[in-house]
Amino acid sequence: MAKKTYDLLFKLLLIGDSGVGKTCILFRFSDDAFTTTFISTIGIDFKIKTVELRGKKIKLQIWDTAGQERFHTITTSYYRGAMGIMLVYDITNEKSFENIVKWLRNIDEHANEDVEKMILGNKCDMTDKRVVSKERGETVSIIIILLIRCLLL
Repeated sequence: MAKKTYDLLFKLLLIGDSGVGKTCILFRFSDDAFTTTFISTIGIDFKIKTVELRGKKIKLQIWDTAGQERFHTITTSYYRGAMGIMLVYDITNEKSFENIVKWLRNIDEHANEDVEKMILGNKCDMTDKRVVSKERGETVSIIIILLIRCLLL
């Protein structure tokens, strides 16, 4: 049997509408690579990256889910066991921001109760096409997270 090369393992998910840049976030973080070409994820994919934090080796298993509606029955099965879910919206796409609420409902229905959630506004380099302001994104994110906490009490 192979020796374990890490101290902790975390399963993380990237979810959000198709085209918001989930795959680009994953490749940028895992491989420090950036591409302007766009191919939609079909079903689900994942990458592994090991980071060191406070003297511990942490293995991150990051799952990239398809945003298209037709793949939701496949991708929601991966919510179980996730320790963290990153909800991604595109700052140049109002609808992707509005759909964060829909994605939160999916998390409530399919993920563990104690899963950590993070809302990420992506494509921040496209300031000339921005339709969701930084302030609005932050405010709505705080309100959503506070509502979730209140509902769990």
